[in-house]
Amino acid sequence: MKNILLFTWMLLTVVSLSACGGSDDEPVTPEQPETPVQPGDGDDSDEEPDKPTLGSNGKYLVLYCSRTSNTERVAQSIRTTLDCDILEVEPQTPYEDDYNSMLSRAQEELAAIRQGHFPPIKTSVENFDAYDIAFVGYPIWYGSMATPMQTFLHAHASKLAGKRIALFATSGSSGISTSVSEARTLCSDATVIEQSLLLTSSTLSQMTTRLPAWLEAIGANRNEPEATSLKVNITAGNRTITATMEDNAAGRDFLSRLPLEVTLNDYNNTTEKIFYPTPALTTEGVTRGCAPTPGDITIYAPWGNVAIFCKNWSHSNDLIRIGRIDGNGIEALTVGGDIRVKIEKQ
Repeated sequence: MKNILLFTWMLLTVVSLSACGGSDDEPVTPEQPETPVQPGDGDDSDEEPDKPTLGSNGKYLVLYCSRTSNTERVAQSIRTTLDCDILEVEPQTPYEDDYNSMLSRAQEELAAIRQGHFPPIKTSVENFDAYDIAFVGYPIWYGSMATPMQTFLHAHASKLAGKRIALFATSGSSGISTSVSEARTLCSDATVIEQSLLLTSSTLSQMTTRLPAWLEAIGANRNEPEATSLKVNITAGNRTITATMEDNAAGRDFLSRLPLEVTLNDYNNTTEKIFYPTPALTTEGVTRGCAPTPGDITIYAPWGNVAIFCKNWSHSNDLIRIGRIDGNGIEALTVGGDIRVKIEKQ
């Protein structure tokens, strides 16, 4: 009797392992934690939210996880086509390259999720308010959505409520229907767009034609920013002055926060007026270093504060210019003491 049971167990193990053989982007993994950790329960729970790499089209965000880079290729193509923001979702513990370890961890993590325990990740987003569509991309493991993306959607479900989600996936030959159902369950208050994109090992070469057709079908398009979108009004008391923001990642991030009502604190005897945006503005890929003159709007990188200069100051490699007050408008801000202002797009 024991021999029969042993044979049955071995047969089930072989069938289970073969089920993953059709997957294109299988997870690769070190040992599974003894006790699955819920999102936010790890040591990184107090870290700042991650900042996506920004494009000029702020309507869309591409989120993706990828092991063999196939899903990443699709994600980067979406980002290039739409010139939009992108962010990689990463597991807290990186996956190893050993195939057998990958199979073991994939099974353990998927089984843990079925019990309500989501493996930890190190990626988080503060909010999705600026986005019309969140593109969510992942490899398919054992017919399911890759576990890092399941954790991300589970942890961000409330923030994605009311948003539109567009799914894209890669696989060896598995279908996408199970992962679509998982997305709808994980983000029950979001709208998962009916049309999803699946590229298998036999259709990945068709990405250059299938991807644009899919984006058109779901109504995602590239909008070139208008020059006027860089202009802002700054109102102090009964006077309104104008400014022009720089067309860089920091300037666009500033514009995306508007309208703002802030107190400009006087600093260094009215050399500058400063405030601290929360979270700090992105400075990725932005040129550093300037010698500010009256009217320059800058970021002081070490502190993360915005500084509007009222007087000349020496060159600093820690200053990043993100805009400038038009004409002689800076005179409205050169009074002593703090000033309450409202900043709006024109």
